[in-house]
Amino acid sequence: MRASAPFRWVMCLIMVGGVLLSAGCATPEQSTDDLGEAIVTDQLGPGMRAYRQENAAPAGIVVWFHGMDSDGTEFEHDPRHRHFAEPFLRSGWVIASASAGGNSFGNDAAITDYRRLISAAKTEYKTTRLLFASESMGSVAALRLYAAPEFAHIEGLVGISPLTGIPPTLRGVDFIASAWNGFVPQRADPLSSKAPVYENRRFLFFYSTGDSVVPAGAGSRAFAIRFGKVADVTLVVCQGGHVDASCYGGDAALTFAESQQS
Repeated sequence: MRASAPFRWVMCLIMVGGVLLSAGCATPEQSTDDLGEAIVTDQLGPGMRAYRQENAAPAGIVVWFHGMDSDGTEFEHDPRHRHFAEPFLRSGWVIASASAGGNSFGNDAAITDYRRLISAAKTEYKTTRLLFASESMGSVAALRLYAAPEFAHIEGLVGISPLTGIPPTLRGVDFIASAWNGFVPQRADPLSSKAPVYENRRFLFFYSTGDSVVPAGAGSRAFAIRFGKVADVTLVVCQGGHVDASCYGGDAALTFAESQQS
């Protein structure tokens, strides 16, 4: 699916109604009432986990790239993440997540961790169908991986209040530089990539015009302007500020993932 214009603008409000999936933690193969009926948690390795519908054949794997000050366990305690996850889990998708070094800002070690997560999840669930889903800071790692040739044919990338780059103006920020051991190289910045790396890739970004955390020059619109001529970039405007609950459009994200199938 390609946009007929350089990129498509979808001006809509995603209204979140109630908690559809509750929080909790489970041992492998054990049902947990907190996550919802028949939802289990599997440990895929150190710092890696997956959430799935028990006894359902995996429809695909949502690889989750967590945001700042998170560790990939958000689905166990945050109503926003549960709302995003519920349509996928109900449809048989597995959600795989990792701590990936915490506040990594897409550093090389985090990329390695996410590669391990993807490999473990594909082996465990016997499917190669992937969707990347990222939140805020996690979008840098997701974008770096999505640019790799081996991920060219995945279902796409869904971003929630995404940080889409680390331009020079951000590279001196202490906590970003620290994540890169004091020096942030140009390869850390997806916005510095040449346009062909995202050719024919698919993106769905939920963002708010009231976001005061992600700089305008490193957000959804900047990415669409930079790569919209070669990529299929859909922008969905939500309410509130950074990572507002209205940006966790699980139903729209599932429709986006399924629309890739013939």
